Amino acid sequence: MKSTDDAETDYEFAVRAAKLWPNRKHEASSVLGLLCRVDLHRWRRLDLATLMPGKDIHLCFWRSNVKVDGVVYEI
Repeated sequence: MKSTDDAETDYEFAVRAAKLWPNRKHEASSVLGLLCRVDLHRWRRLDLATLMPGKDIHLCFWRSNVKVDGVVYEI
């Protein structure tokens, strides 16, 4: 179980990472938007090992969701 300090740090990092990758919500069809709403995202791996070593970071291609170490943050 993560501590609250780690969770807050991960959330702050997720907010910053979401700004690095522009989402494609305006290009997505209504079906893709529906799939994201039921948690079937199109994840893209982002290599930010120099900024946050040891973290596994994925960004949703169609929405502003960020997954840090398996925890999904909706930004």
